[in-house]
Amino acid sequence: MRFTSSYAVFRYGPGEKVLAKARWFTREGRPAEAEQEYRAALAAEPDLRSAWLELFELLRMHERHDDALDLSRRAEAHFGPDAAMPLALRGAALAELGRTREAVAALEDAIERDGNLALAWHELAYAAYRAGEYSRALLVLDRAFALEPHTDTLLLRGRILRDAGQYDAAEVAFEGAHQSSDHDLPRREAEREILATRRAAALGKRRPRDFTAREHAFADLGAVLLDGGTGTLGGPETVAVLAQGLGAFTRLAGTMAWPITACCGVLAHDGPLAEAVGRAIGVPALPAATADPGDRPLIVTVHGDGEEWHKQLARLERWRCGYAFALVQPPEPPEPADVIATLRYAGDTASLDALTLRVLATAPRPASGDEEIATLARHKLARWRARAQPSDPL
Repeated sequence: MRFTSSYAVFRYGPGEKVLAKARWFTREGRPAEAEQEYRAALAAEPDLRSAWLELFELLRMHERHDDALDLSRRAEAHFGPDAAMPLALRGAALAELGRTREAVAALEDAIERDGNLALAWHELAYAAYRAGEYSRALLVLDRAFALEPHTDTLLLRGRILRDAGQYDAAEVAFEGAHQSSDHDLPRREAEREILATRRAAALGKRRPRDFTAREHAFADLGAVLLDGGTGTLGGPETVAVLAQGLGAFTRLAGTMAWPITACCGVLAHDGPLAEAVGRAIGVPALPAATADPGDRPLIVTVHGDGEEWHKQLARLERWRCGYAFALVQPPEPPEPADVIATLRYAGDTASLDALTLRVLATAPRPASGDEEIATLARHKLARWRARAQPSDPL
C-alpha cells in the first residue's frame, strides 16, 4: 500500500529529468534498478526533494522499513535538523515499524517546522489510523487534503472509513480517488478498494475488525480462503495445514459443481499438484499451454505469484471462464486465486516443492469451517463469479 502523498513519481517538475530512468524502472516493477538510479540521482543532486521522497516510497512499498528509516536520517543529515521533510519521512517509517507513539511525535515536530507540509499531515493521519484513532485521522486528513488535494489522501480516507464500518462513505472516497487520478496505478488501486468495500459491506453490518480470517480474505481479495488460522506457518504444522486445505478444495469443487474438465499446473513443478487435484475431482491434468476456454480449466499452483501465474490468470480473465487455486499465496497478492489454501506461509518458497510432495502423500484431514467456506464461495461477489457463464451452477 502507498500512503505517502508522493504520486509526483508520475509528474515532471523542473529539474526532475534526472529521475526519468528511476521512475521508469519503478513503473516496470524493477525495484533494484530503480533504487540504484534514485541513489545515483541523490549523489548528483542531493537537494532534489522528490528523489528523497520517491526513494523512500520505493523502500516502503517493498516493506524495507528499516532502510526507509535510515534514509530519513540521511535526509536529516543533509537538510539539517530544522527541516520538516526528513522528520515527516522519519515519522512515516516509524509508523510502518509499529512505533506509533514515536511516529506521531516526529510528525508533530515536522508540522511545527512547516505547517503547510501536506506530506506531514497525511502521514500523521496514517499514524493516527494505525493507532486506531479514526476520528483524529479523518480530521488531520482534512487539513492534508486542503493543502494538497491528492489521490493517496482520498484512498487513505476510504480505508479509515471502511475500517470504521462506514462503508457507503468509504466507497464515495474511493470513487473520488478513481475519478481524480490520471494514472493507471492509482486508478486500479481505487477500483480494487471499491470492490473490497462492497464485499466488506455485503458481509453484514459489522466492522472489519470483527471478521474472521476467511471473511477478511474474502473482503480484501474476493478469494475463498480455506485456512481459518492465525499466526505464520513455516514449521512442522505446515504440512498438516496444507493437506487440510487441499482436502477442503476438492470437497468445495464438488459442492459447487464447478464444470471443470481439465486441471492445469502453472509451472512444471506444479505438475504433481495438478495431477493430484485432477484425480480427486475426476478430470485429466493437462499442460497449461494446451488448455482452451472449452475446457473450463482449473489452474493450480503451489505458490501463487510470479510472471507465469499472472499470465495464466490473465488468460482466464480474457476467456471469462475457468477457476484458479493456489496452495500458498503471499498475504497481499497482487493477483489472488479464486481459492487459496493459506496466506500464512512465511517459509522459504524454494522449499515449498518438497513440502508439497509431503502434502500429497498425506491423507487429507476433515477441514473445519466447511460451512463458512461454502457460504463465501457461493457469495455473489466471490472472485470466481466474474468469470462464471450463464450455464454455470450458482
